[in-house]
Amino acid sequence: RPEQVPRGLDQRVMFWRYPWWRRPRGAPLLPVPGGRAQLGGASGRVFGFALDVRPVTNAEYADFLRESGHEKPPWMYRDGFCDPEQPIVGVTFAEAQAFARWAGKRLPSQAEWVRAVVGDRGGPFPWGSALPDAARAVFGRGERGTPARPGERPAGVGPFGHADLLGNTWEWCQDGACRGGFWGAKTLDPTTVLRPDLGKRSAGIGFRCAR
Repeated sequence: RPEQVPRGLDQRVMFWRYPWWRRPRGAPLLPVPGGRAQLGGASGRVFGFALDVRPVTNAEYADFLRESGHEKPPWMYRDGFCDPEQPIVGVTFAEAQAFARWAGKRLPSQAEWVRAVVGDRGGPFPWGSALPDAARAVFGRGERGTPARPGERPAGVGPFGHADLLGNTWEWCQDGACRGGFWGAKTLDPTTVLRPDLGKRSAGIGFRCAR
């Protein structure tokens, strides 16, 4: 039975018709058509791909841990972070890559992440040109804050239907950079690139997968 789309999102989820032995695991995938993406001062073409509709959750990561024996991230069972539907945080770059392989997916490139955020409409934010606020993104929660369940802010979905591209958690990309900002950020800027130590564990860093 297909997973339900997070509350408030439309129903454009692409439930790929793979044979059972090749069917990807984790979040449903939404298609992102090919097009232009701006990275710094350069613009390049991105081929079409599919991207998880939301970040990886604690429940999905727990399934991976049971099969892989990887170390549990320290925040996974802490109060405020342990809801099965909250995004997993505290995952290193290598662990995010390992989950993606297990799920039959991969991490997105930075160009793909930008393409999913901006699309063809040109606004700097996933939802367009309006500045970030609490109705569109999870941020400004301070040092003692926590992430929210993905998909609870339908006004903030991207041009192709993806939730929480900006705010809630930073997201690992293929090259080890992180994009998107997190729940504790005072402001959100989709052009900001975080380059943490690849072995860093942080309560603000999660990920989603691509294919």
